[in-house]
Order: sequence, then C-alpha cells, then structure tokens
Amino acid sequence: MKSRREFLTTAAAIGAPLLASPRAARGSPPRSRLTLGAIGCGGRGTWLADLFLKHGGYEITAAADYFPDRLDEFGGKFKIAPERRHPGLLGYRRVLESDVDAVVIESPPFFHPRQAADAVEAGKHVYLAKPVAVDVPGCRRVEESGRKATEKGRCFLVDFQTRTDPFYREAVKRAQYGDLGRIVCGEATYSCGPTWVEQAKWLEGKPDDPETRLRAWGLDRVLSGDVITEQNIHAL
Repeated sequence: MKSRREFLTTAAAIGAPLLASPRAARGSPPRSRLTLGAIGCGGRGTWLADLFLKHGGYEITAAADYFPDRLDEFGGKFKIAPERRHPGLLGYRRVLESDVDAVVIESPPFFHPRQAADAVEAGKHVYLAKPVAVDVPGCRRVEESGRKATEKGRCFLVDFQTRTDPFYREAVKRAQYGDLGRIVCGEATYSCGPTWVEQAKWLEGKPDDPETRLRAWGLDRVLSGDVITEQNIHAL
C-alpha cells in the first residue's frame, strides 16, 4: 500500500529538492496509488511522467497543454481519457477541478506562480519545474505558495535536480568548510542541447506570433526569463 506521505519521498528520489516542510506529507490515510495531473505535456513533462510511472504507485489521469496536438500525443501515450485532456491556456484549471491528488507543472516559467498558487488553493500536492518564476515577485509568490501548501498538509517540491546531485552537494560542502581555500573568483559554464536549435527554427519568419512564441518559449525572454534564468540556473 502507498500513502500520500510517500509522494514527498518518491518525488525527491526522482530529483526534486524540497521547498515545503516534510511534515506537509505526514498524517494522510493510505492509498494504493496517487493520481497525477500533468500541466505541460512537452519533452520534460513527458519524461517526468515516464519516471513517475516507472517508479510505481502513480497513475496519470488528467493533462493540460496549450497545444491540442501535443496534448493528444501525451494523452495517447499515457492512456488518458479524451474528456480529461484539456487544451488552451486555462486548461490547467480543469485539471485542478478534477479528482487528481497531485499535479506536475512543467509549463513555461512565466505561468508557474499563478498555476502553482491555484494548485495549492485547490488542495493538490505540487511538483513544480524550475525556474519557479521569471522575476522576483513571481519567486516570492511561489515561496508563499510553498508555505500555504505546508499549512494545508500538502507537498510542494521543485524539479531542480542539481540541488540533490551528490557531486554538486559535495562541492558545495567542501567550499563551505574551506577545503578549497579562500575562493576569490569563480567561473561557470553550461551547454544547451539541440532542442534550442529546433526552437530557433520555429521562430524563423514569425518571431512575434503568440503560438510560435509558446512553442519556442525557451528562447522567449518573457516566457522563460531568458537563458540565464531558464538554463544557466543549473550552473549558478
């Protein structure tokens, strides 16, 4: 049997550091499995859905994405009923209105503060993609959502795998304990994969088209927070 409290442990094992207190997941009645709603059905959202299912104890029963083609591809892969696939910018609200126990938010960062706040208000456990927002007010709003989730007895986790990577943690530990000596300068690099090349092609000829911007959101400063926020956050 699987309990709600195990959502915290399992999601952390998949690679998410904690934003809310571990106490948030305690004291819930046992369940054979948890139902998940996917908000954002692109590459990362699909990859994470696979990980949850491979771990066991989860069932994906609802999904939302702006693009119907992407939504149907995701829904077909994970056998989500057509009536539980919700397109459009506000489709995520239909997911929150459903009976899912938790949501996995893997939409463009611009939407994270609002979607996370609405998910907490709806009483859902939340697994939120990094970066949590594109600006300081958005980050503070997400921080408040984490506190509210704790108060409601719900988990709030951020999908930011480098913060749980043992090599990263060991490097930080050694720096903090002075094992590396007095640090006076630092340099960080980060390489992006071919996905960014593909997105650049989508923008050719129609960079101001709203739907094109959504498909290539990683290259849109408003939607992504720019590359330093969206990608180089791993190296900072």
